[in-house]
Amino acid sequence: RARRASQPSLFNGAKFRFVGVEGGTGVEGGGEGGVEARSASVVLGLTDYRSFLGTNCAESWRALPPACLASPLGNAAVVRTSDGCVVLLRRSGDVGECPDTCVMPGGHPEPEGIGVASLEEWRSERGAKARAAPGWCEGVARELYEAMTREVVEETGIPPTDLSPPLCLGFSRRVLHHRPDIIFLIECRLDSAAVAEVYRTATGVHRDESTAIEFVPQRELLRRALDEAALNMPGCHLGGLALFRKHREATGTARTS
Repeated sequence: RARRASQPSLFNGAKFRFVGVEGGTGVEGGGEGGVEARSASVVLGLTDYRSFLGTNCAESWRALPPACLASPLGNAAVVRTSDGCVVLLRRSGDVGECPDTCVMPGGHPEPEGIGVASLEEWRSERGAKARAAPGWCEGVARELYEAMTREVVEETGIPPTDLSPPLCLGFSRRVLHHRPDIIFLIECRLDSAAVAEVYRTATGVHRDESTAIEFVPQRELLRRALDEAALNMPGCHLGGLALFRKHREATGTARTS
């Protein structure tokens, strides 16, 4: 109630609760000619934003065991423009989390996208039947990816047709408050000047959440954010950039851009 009184724009909503990631191996193709393939399963529950503010964001959050933290799964994207820059946003001072910081576009995958609007619905008999139905896990996985594209479009104005399908780079957890994020890489067909223009002019952009858009060459961004700690960026987004650096090294792009 105190947060709502000071920030009337806050509202509650169901969120996926991040439990962890389980790895495994399997065989693609079957039989003796199959190829071993590694996979990962994301373990999720349900929570809401109010619980997040009351646990992870509470002053006494360090005294709470991990099982008592809401830990809603957020998302963030390294959006790389056609001229080799990474899109950053300056967050508004009137947001519930990390005000006045430099961030990558992001938000949350939404349980409502798979038909779960509240914790009460999740706990109901109808919710239990939905989770037991064929295709439930596939629907959740689809929402994780589609939500990332949706957040980029809503926060920057870039048309979805100018964005590549999201590539998952991994997961990052902020040291402060233990906030987890799933991190993606999205290639943008527009250059930074064109993205700046759509951010300024496109309808539907969530301008109440950010005050400015910035573009930093990717190598310079990694140096400033990770080596020099010169950016006021949340730790889960810094972790996302560390995953991006590993991706560049693994694919060989770190040597050429």
